[in-house]
Amino acid sequence: MEQIVESLQYFGFLGSLVLNSFLLFLLHTRAHRNFGKYRILMIVFCLFAIVYSLVEVLTLPVMFVKGRSLCVCSNGPLRLYRPIGVPLTSIYCGSFGMCISLLTLHFFYRYVAVCKPDKMRYFNGKHIFLTFSPSLFIFVTWSMTTYWPMAPDEMREIHYHDVLMKTFQTNSFEASFVAMMFQDPQTSTWLPSQLLSCAYMSFLMSVCFSVIVFCGYQALKQMRSHASHMSSKTKELNKQLFMTLGIQTLLPVFTMYIPVGCLMILPMFGIELGAAANNAAAFLGLYPALDPLVAILLIKDFRNFVFCKSVTSTYASAVSNTAPPSKILQASRNQSQNK
Repeated sequence: MEQIVESLQYFGFLGSLVLNSFLLFLLHTRAHRNFGKYRILMIVFCLFAIVYSLVEVLTLPVMFVKGRSLCVCSNGPLRLYRPIGVPLTSIYCGSFGMCISLLTLHFFYRYVAVCKPDKMRYFNGKHIFLTFSPSLFIFVTWSMTTYWPMAPDEMREIHYHDVLMKTFQTNSFEASFVAMMFQDPQTSTWLPSQLLSCAYMSFLMSVCFSVIVFCGYQALKQMRSHASHMSSKTKELNKQLFMTLGIQTLLPVFTMYIPVGCLMILPMFGIELGAAANNAAAFLGLYPALDPLVAILLIKDFRNFVFCKSVTSTYASAVSNTAPPSKILQASRNQSQNK
């Protein structure tokens, strides 16, 4: 099973590198001007996905749950060099936090564009780069939260020595890993630092997920409320946008939120997942490759290029389904007024 997970991690890295690079090419050559500032968000996410995949393939994380604890161990080329391997494993964990926060920023942009178009000034000029500051903050704090309280020590090395050696052929006294231990395995006393770390990460995940659901729902609701004022062509574009929003909401739920949420919460209640916890690493590795595929297939301009289809409608070319939704609504209003 470990070989399958590792193969999926390599596959995810190659897929992420190829598909995100291809999406960057499409954003540069095929993205219509109506994409607006949303193109910058997509470019940043593509670049981050490539870096995230690179960090993952250097780390090749293996995960294991034993008792009331979770271990993320590096199985990559730097696993035996702790001065680099341990910080790299922490950066891998922090990259997950940055990934979900960047995804949240995408939905927040769509919400502002549809429901609060007067607030779009926050995405104008240099202000758009300030919108990335929460993601950077989450990345730094998440990485630090996994590095200092969870770095290898004697307690963790002894606790995980047998399972890492037996299951992954890894010596815990030499390997680079971080471990969230809710209880001291010898005294069974709860460790406040680990509980606080878990609470902080759970809080960030809950906030990001809540923002995604709220912004996605409000944007869809607003778009549907204007459906009666739209032409048939605009309605078709609207359906494509609904599908894009839906898939981009469900994809991280099943590949990121549920696997990581289970890994963090279940050990607290003494539910041992054992080596099965390592399956989450496969899902996390595949997400950076799947997300650009959704955009390539569902954005009409990109899909037409991939399948060598010519654009038959001037209006369809002028108003892409990934243009800021406020512009789609404005286009529909203009069409209604011209009738």
